[in-house]
Amino acid sequence: MQAPPAIQPAAALIDKPVIEKPLIAELQESDVMRTLGGILTGDSPADVTRFGWPTLRTSSALGPFSNTMRQIHAALATGAAPETVPVLAVIGTADDPDHSVVALNIALVAARDGARVLLIDADATVHALTDRVSHPVQSRPSRLDWLTIGSKASRAINTANGIAILPAIQGNPAKASEAIQKAIAQARSAGGHDLVILDGPPMPWGADERQLFDLADGLIAALPVDRDINASMEDIITALGGAERKLAGVVLNELLSTVTGQQHDRQYA
Repeated sequence: MQAPPAIQPAAALIDKPVIEKPLIAELQESDVMRTLGGILTGDSPADVTRFGWPTLRTSSALGPFSNTMRQIHAALATGAAPETVPVLAVIGTADDPDHSVVALNIALVAARDGARVLLIDADATVHALTDRVSHPVQSRPSRLDWLTIGSKASRAINTANGIAILPAIQGNPAKASEAIQKAIAQARSAGGHDLVILDGPPMPWGADERQLFDLADGLIAALPVDRDINASMEDIITALGGAERKLAGVVLNELLSTVTGQQHDRQYA
């Protein structure tokens, strides 16, 4: 009788990349719909498709972008330790706030597949995602109300889309990093989520931001197509250093100027 294969010790997996070659996906105008901003208020949960940002059409569920994200999610789930919630960080270049739109749409793919997603705003500088959910009297906090981390502004907020959003702690990188680390630990121990996605941190990364890469199981680089993609990718790889092995994918974002509000002849739903 043939002996079962030996179990590879965890130490031997440290330098093993999440995916041998990062997958590349395009987030195109044809993939999304655009709606006027109008977050539901009061007792109704916020709807991320009403943030005023482009969000994936339901008809894009079997499109290339969604399918590539599923491959990355599956690789993270396979590579993560048993009963551990995978953590994916969506990183961008220093002057590109649109990585938040990419992160939101990656979260939508997983949520529409039935995953319970915690989306954490890890961009304490631009905090574009936080600005969309931090208005007073909007939706009720989620049952993850204990993720307050000492601040009411940091409560995770449930949305109508299966995504809980944890706003950023602004103005103090060390405090923000510590809060995110605590939130990830609590989310993992609670078992209430299937995937944690970090929106950021964007470049440049200090010691506090780099600590988050230690917790991440995989990284996705979001690159705007109006830049020199090769140069941007080289800058990110150089800045990542040893964390480069965690790079699982690259999203080429064709949805330009979505966070700053510079729209050109768009149709709105």
